[in-house]
Amino acid sequence: MFNILLIASIFGFVLTTLLFLKKSTQPRATFFLGSFYFLLSVYALQAYIIDGGHLALCSWFFLWPLMLYNLFAVTIYFYFITIIEDEFKWKNGYLLLFLPFILSVIDAGYIYLQPDGLYEEMLHNAMTDPKNRLHVSYWLLDLDQHMLIRHVWQLAALLFVMPKMLDFIKEGNADNLKVILNKWLLIFWLGLSLFAVFAIFYAVENMAGINIFDGGSIVPVILYLIMFSVGIVPIYFPTILSGFPKPEKTLQEDLVQTDTSTDLKFGLDEVGIKRKLDLLIQKELHLQQDFNVTNGAREMEMPGHHLSYFIKQHYGLSFSAYRNKLRMDHAAKLIRDGFLDSSTMEALAWECGFASRSSFSKAFKGATGLSPSEYEHSQER
Repeated sequence: MFNILLIASIFGFVLTTLLFLKKSTQPRATFFLGSFYFLLSVYALQAYIIDGGHLALCSWFFLWPLMLYNLFAVTIYFYFITIIEDEFKWKNGYLLLFLPFILSVIDAGYIYLQPDGLYEEMLHNAMTDPKNRLHVSYWLLDLDQHMLIRHVWQLAALLFVMPKMLDFIKEGNADNLKVILNKWLLIFWLGLSLFAVFAIFYAVENMAGINIFDGGSIVPVILYLIMFSVGIVPIYFPTILSGFPKPEKTLQEDLVQTDTSTDLKFGLDEVGIKRKLDLLIQKELHLQQDFNVTNGAREMEMPGHHLSYFIKQHYGLSFSAYRNKLRMDHAAKLIRDGFLDSSTMEALAWECGFASRSSFSKAFKGATGLSPSEYEHSQER
């Protein structure tokens, strides 16, 4: 059972590295998410080491992580708020989120300032009796009280952000990326809430010396499984590594909804993307037969799903339709310039990025309403 904590920890550290290093459209939100997964990874690793009976091999991994864990509520709340509001602005009220952290710094600092014997005794007890390690007393609070406050704060932060999250989820449901974002936020919120609830149960059980559920060890087992689930759920949402473009309404859009260009803000660099698209067209990369959204996104140094999203929102076309439009514009220009006077239709198809005459003719007629031959004749009139 303890091995799932090790797996969750390893995966969490890998995810943390990816979140911190990969370019994102929402760097602050990605930073907060990466920070949470770092904390969760350390939490799972220490649980594996102590509860699994390995503390004697890693005695240095004791006490100091307590301070990190009490930042759970901070990273979680800041992540949701930054995603929802598409920005992060510090408010003095956020200081309340740091209360468990401040208490843990005071208690951990107190232990470190005491004679070495006190720390050694606590370490020895954790090694020999890991099940009762939560009963250890610091200065202000016992360890189980720290755990209770930490996860009460976590649950409170999640409940506080829930109304804003639900309002956010109702917006823009017609967009595919927004639907993915909505699912991710709901599943992530639910997993974190269950994590907080069962951690609170676990702390209360230890404080009161009772079993809330029959079976004694069922609460920690469920808690470990929830931690594992929260740790691996990003596998199903790989797009979180690059962030999510977020449409923003402008003041003009709120007042007058006649100019559809006013909603072309995505949490992406619109001017920069247009410049890169123009450069891509100038290089005529869209005329290569193997040119697809993956190649285009790689050339533009951005995630493929962001490029598809931008083109869909900006031009109302899928990436393949946008690419074919560029190809047909090029084909029409070649026909007008007399390309077919000295070359075959197959050569024209190849020149425009198509492997066969039939697929080219079908695409051309779909775009212009005329076959290439009919279009050529129409230019002769």
